[in-house]
Amino acid sequence: MADQQRRLPYPKLIANHLVGRKLGAGFSGAIFVARNIHSQHEVALKLQPIDEPCPTNRYERAFYPALQGGKGMPTLWAAGQEGPWDYLAIDLLGRSLDSIHRDLMMKQDVWDLRSVCCIAVQVIDRLRTMHQRGILHRDIQLGNCVVGPSHDTKTIYMIDFGFSKFYIDPHTKRHIPDSKEPRDFIGNYWFSSVRVHCKGRVPSRRDDMEAMALMLIHLLTPGGLSWTRNGVPKTDEAHDVLMREKRLARPEDLCRGLPPVFEEFLRYSRKLNFEQRPDYERWLDEFYDLADEYGYEDIDKFIWPSPYPAPTVRVTAAPKPSSRSSDLEGVLNGLANMHLGSPGERQVLGERPNLVNRDSPAAPKDDKGKGKSKAPANPDVIDLTTSSDEENARSRAGVRLTKAAHLAQLAREINAASDNRALARLVREFVRVMQENRSKMLTKEGFAVLDALHKQLGDPSVFIAPLRTTRPRASHGNGNASQNENGAAGGETRQGKMNKLFRLGMDVRGAGSNTQLAKLVAEFGSVINRSSGRTVTKDGFGFLNGLAARIETLS
Repeated sequence: MADQQRRLPYPKLIANHLVGRKLGAGFSGAIFVARNIHSQHEVALKLQPIDEPCPTNRYERAFYPALQGGKGMPTLWAAGQEGPWDYLAIDLLGRSLDSIHRDLMMKQDVWDLRSVCCIAVQVIDRLRTMHQRGILHRDIQLGNCVVGPSHDTKTIYMIDFGFSKFYIDPHTKRHIPDSKEPRDFIGNYWFSSVRVHCKGRVPSRRDDMEAMALMLIHLLTPGGLSWTRNGVPKTDEAHDVLMREKRLARPEDLCRGLPPVFEEFLRYSRKLNFEQRPDYERWLDEFYDLADEYGYEDIDKFIWPSPYPAPTVRVTAAPKPSSRSSDLEGVLNGLANMHLGSPGERQVLGERPNLVNRDSPAAPKDDKGKGKSKAPANPDVIDLTTSSDEENARSRAGVRLTKAAHLAQLAREINAASDNRALARLVREFVRVMQENRSKMLTKEGFAVLDALHKQLGDPSVFIAPLRTTRPRASHGNGNASQNENGAAGGETRQGKMNKLFRLGMDVRGAGSNTQLAKLVAEFGSVINRSSGRTVTKDGFGFLNGLAARIETLS
C-alpha cells in the first residue's frame, strides 16, 4: 500500500478544498492543511486511497456524529470520496503531546507535575465524554492528544478515531460481550492495556483508562517506560520480548517515587470488570487534590510552556535484585554455619506465659501465688513482651512508624489527654504526620484520630458514633449513574468540598468553647468522608492548624 501511495500523486484540490502543506503521514494515508475555496476556512484534511485494506477514514467518520459538541472533540466539516481518494476535513488543531514530548526530552528527562496533572484531568474528561456516548477510543497515546486550535489552546483534544468502536450495540442497546477467543491486536505497543495487548482480550472502558494511566506514568519516567526504549519491534521475537516486559512490570515498580495516586489509578483500572463504568469523578478529584497539594492552580487549563517547568517528581529505579540476593545469600550462609547445639542445649529467646493454642511448660507464679510472672531466673533469656507505654516511648525515641501506626498511636494519646494544651499539641502532630506522607488520604486510622478528638472536645465520658462511614459509589451499569451537576456520584463535589473547608477554617477562629470545636471537627470529618478521594487539601490543613491554635487559646 505504501508503494501505491507513492504512485498516486496527492491532489491539489479536493471537495472544494485547496490542499496545502503536509502535516504528517501514516501507514494508510496522509494529513494536510487545506483551505475551503469559498469560505477560506482552514481545516486538517486526511487523505486515504479508497482501496486501502485498513480504511480508517471510513471507520472514523462513523463516530463523529456521536462526538459532535463534546468538549475537546474535533468538528467534522466534510467527508466523502472523490476520485481515488477518501477524505475527512476536520478542525485544524495544534501540536500533539508527542511532538511536545520529543522537544522537551532534549532538555530534561521528565515532565513537570503540573502539566501531567492537567493532562490527567483533561484526558479523563475526554474519555468520560466518549464513553458516555458509547464509544471506546482504543488507541490512547501522546500522538492522539493534541493542543486545541488558536482560540482554544488550553484545551486538549482527542483525535484519530480509526481504531474506535461502539461498545454499546446499536441494535440491542446492550454492552458488547466479552470473549476469550483469539483476536487481532488493535491499539499501540506502548500504552495499550496488558489485558488487550498481551492477553488478546476484548477492549472495554477499563482498557482506555489503563492506557491513560500508563501514558501518565511514561511522562514521569526518565527515558520513558522501559518497553518503549527500543522502538517499534521489527520481529515477532522482539514483540514477544516487549509484551513479556510489559506484562511482568509491577505497578509499585512503575510508580516508585511518584505520588501514590498514579499507582492507585493504574491498579484501579486493572481491577475494573469488563462492563464496569469507571469512576471518572473520583479520579478527577484525586488529580485535582494532588495539584492542590503542590500549590498548582487552574489545572483544567493546559498551559505550555509550563509555568512550573522544573520537574518535582520522577520515577526512581528499584533496588538492584543482584545486591539483595547477595545480601540474602550471606544471611543464609551465616545461619547455616551457626552452632545451635543439641535441642536440649538451645537457649530460649523469649516465652510468653499464655501462648495461644500452646501449653506453657509451667505457669510462673509470684511469691504470693497470684499468677504474676517474676523476672526470669535465666539471665540469658530475652523478654520480647512489651507494654503499649514502652512501644510509644520507643517511637518517640526515633523509630520511624508507618503512617497507619503513627495515627493509631495519636488516637490513643488523644483519648488519654487530660487538658487542652495536650490536645493542641497532638492536633499539630496529626497535621505533621499527614503532611509528611505522600498520600494525603484520610484513612481509617486518620478518622479514628478525628473520632477521639471529637469525643474529647465534646464530652470525654460518652460514646460518640464514628465519623467515617461507608460511602455509596456510582452505579456501574452502562454509564447512566445518578450524578449531580458536577459529576460526583453520591458524594461531595470538589468545589463544594473546597467551599466548606474554607468556611470551617473561618468558623474555627471564632469558636467559643470545646463543644463548638467538637461540632466543627464532626463537620470536617463528614466533608472529608463524603469527598471522592477522602484527601486532606490545603484548606483542610488550614482548618486543622486553626483548630490547634483555638484549642490552645481556650485552655
